[in-house]
Amino acid sequence: MAGERDRSLSESEVEAALKAWSGPAVADDFVDRVMARVEAVAAERASPRRRKLAVWAMAAGVAILAAGVLVRMAMTPALPPGTRLVRFVLDMPHAEQVALAGSFNDWGRRIALHAHGHGLWTVRIPLRAGQYSYVFVVNGHRVIADPHAEGYRPDGFGGRNSLIIVGSSGVAA
Repeated sequence: MAGERDRSLSESEVEAALKAWSGPAVADDFVDRVMARVEAVAAERASPRRRKLAVWAMAAGVAILAAGVLVRMAMTPALPPGTRLVRFVLDMPHAEQVALAGSFNDWGRRIALHAHGHGLWTVRIPLRAGQYSYVFVVNGHRVIADPHAEGYRPDGFGGRNSLIIVGSSGVAA
């Protein structure tokens, strides 16, 4: 029997087998029964009860989304009048840490920037309208002027500081 399974069939044997095969037996009303079931399922899905449930589910989703937005807005502190959030960005792929120092806080405490993949470092800080000098401090000691600053001014030590002008109606940075 194993030998029978392993032997190849000739073309004439294959043709004879195909002619003898009649295919699966299907009832004459098979297509009609399938279509009737498809129509019944479609009617059930379109029932007023299902539509009402779908509307309630969508309304609940919208309410949850709106509640999340309101909570986030409540958690975001309001800025004092005349203050704008200013974004500082430095592309420094090999840096381990980047900080911001500037005249906006009397060159005091450095403000850490956050890494955002592929060497992009950013921070947003609130600033009142005015003109400010600043630099980036890379890896705790390397001072770098912002290559995209709107201007520069001498730092008094032979280098230069970046310049940013914050307007009362917006930021020119």
